[in-house]
Amino acid sequence: MKEILLGTKDQFTTFPAEVHVQGRAYFLTEVDGTYQLLSSVCPHSGYTIELENGELECPMHGWTFELHTGRCHNVPSARLASYDVIHKDSSLFAIMA
Repeated sequence: MKEILLGTKDQFTTFPAEVHVQGRAYFLTEVDGTYQLLSSVCPHSGYTIELENGELECPMHGWTFELHTGRCHNVPSARLASYDVIHKDSSLFAIMA
C-alpha cells in the first residue's frame, strides 16, 4: 500500500470533489471529517460515472450510487471501488495498492 497525495485539505471546499490520480478520475467525499476516494468507473458497465444533480450516476444505464459509500441504489450488492483517505500535515493522502 502506498500513500498518494491528493492535495491540501484547504483546496477541497465542495464534496464530492473530482480528483485525478495516476491519470484516472475519482470522487473525493467527506462525511464528518472522514474522507474517502470513490472510483469513477461503473462496476456494471465500466462506463465513467458522472456527478448529476447531486448524485453519482452512470449515464449508460442509469445506475446511481450513494455519495458517501459508493453503494449502488439500484443493485445494493454493487458498489464503486473505494479507498481510504488520511489527513496528515494539512494534506490528504489516498491509501492505494
